[in-house]
Amino acid sequence: MKKEIRLYNVMFPIWFFWLLPTPLWLVILLVNFAIDSLVLYLSARTGGLQERLQLWKKSIWKIWIIGFLCDIIGAAFIYGLWEMLIRIFHVSWALGLFPATTILSLPGVALAGVLIYFLNKRFSFRKCGLDPAAVHRLSLALAVFTAPYAMLIPLYG
Repeated sequence: MKKEIRLYNVMFPIWFFWLLPTPLWLVILLVNFAIDSLVLYLSARTGGLQERLQLWKKSIWKIWIIGFLCDIIGAAFIYGLWEMLIRIFHVSWALGLFPATTILSLPGVALAGVLIYFLNKRFSFRKCGLDPAAVHRLSLALAVFTAPYAMLIPLYG
């Protein structure tokens, strides 16, 4: 008889840590800041913007805060979908397993990405003196590359 090995927490999504106070917050915050900075720098560089350091100084904090806010809104939306399916429609299948989790998470990831785009476009580059095409390009790059894709990872293996 073979002993069954279960790896329930191996794929625990990083976005779930906002529910629990943990020292990992510091690591998550720093990594998120680094990713936002990298995406901003690379998208500004490919867009031909010369004053990348000034752009970074004027906008990175807004970008970073907007990203976290949008991730939390996306996660809350997913949680609301789960609650609706369980309480209102009495869905009995396991919501933490692969196809269900991924399918239910897609609207939350999409919502967070759309919010990242529009909020960054509206607030992050307001005082940077960029033309609308550059603001659009930067906001779109941030939305695509910093959307919370970790929400697509199932809670259970």
